[in-house]
Amino acid sequence: MSHLKIIFLVLFTSQSIYALAAGEWIDPPMVDIPAGQLKAKITTEIKKGTAVSDPDAKYKTLNINAFRLSKYEVTTKEFGLFIADTNYQPPTACHQMSEKWFTFRAGSWDKHQHLRSEYEPVTCINWDAAQAYVKWLSKKTGKPYRLPSEAEWEYAARAGSTTLYYWGDDAAQACRYANIADQAAEAAVKRDYNGLESKDFIGVVPCDDNSGYASVVGLYEPNQFGLYDMIGNISEFTLDCFDLGFPGSATDGSPRLGGDCGRHMFRNGSWHGAPQDASSRGGWYVESVGTLEGFRIAEDVTSKSSGNSSNNRKTKATRKFERELAKAQQAARKKI
Repeated sequence: MSHLKIIFLVLFTSQSIYALAAGEWIDPPMVDIPAGQLKAKITTEIKKGTAVSDPDAKYKTLNINAFRLSKYEVTTKEFGLFIADTNYQPPTACHQMSEKWFTFRAGSWDKHQHLRSEYEPVTCINWDAAQAYVKWLSKKTGKPYRLPSEAEWEYAARAGSTTLYYWGDDAAQACRYANIADQAAEAAVKRDYNGLESKDFIGVVPCDDNSGYASVVGLYEPNQFGLYDMIGNISEFTLDCFDLGFPGSATDGSPRLGGDCGRHMFRNGSWHGAPQDASSRGGWYVESVGTLEGFRIAEDVTSKSSGNSSNNRKTKATRKFERELAKAQQAARKKI
């Protein structure tokens, strides 16, 4: 075989592999969330800080329909298939840690200060990028994927619990269940940022989860529904437009799409903060980009997708992803 033919064969093979990768997608492992009721804490403002019991709180009952929620936060690996297939142009800068705490500088979904594994949740994206990913995945699979609503997210995070956290009321137990601002994070920040004291900014929980920054998804114990990282790791975008109050006039789990839709609500804390209870909320401008925010996806339960239909069967790509993720989780646990 001539050198020219060999070169052509190599080029053709490389292009074919790239084309195949560009057309791939991963159906995320999903968890069935049963219908039920959410006892939603009525709030009229957004407060940040460590979760505390509020004996004077008032509540409103919301009826939540059955839906599905991804077992894990969407990973950098999954998001990369979307980029390869669509050539979507994501943000090229985001808020990242520095010796001055957080600064906005060059970075992207696959290359930023805190990223160490493609099996960590994708960050350094904005709400629009998360929406674009969900729409792409829905088109690829024919499944009704979307971002969850605030009410659905809280219902899934609580998983039937009535305590501050799904494991109870003791924040010191958080390191079994969540990647939060703990002793490991304090040590990592001090080591990597010229002695910066994280406790001066966010406080430190007196336990050790062995992760300094964002971790591979699914390292810690799940909640009662089988969902991982519903407290800590990263904050997660929802469909709801910004509103200081919750749940307002809502009676069910539908997203609230009125008001200030230049911002959207997120739920959950992150590795950068103390554990937040499931009612903790925050707002994020559509164009804002950071390394503490990402997302997981929801799926509507329809007559076509319910029961034991073929729509629920795991695809080859999903099974491969789960095997690779299990290896990444195992490797991460050995390091901690």
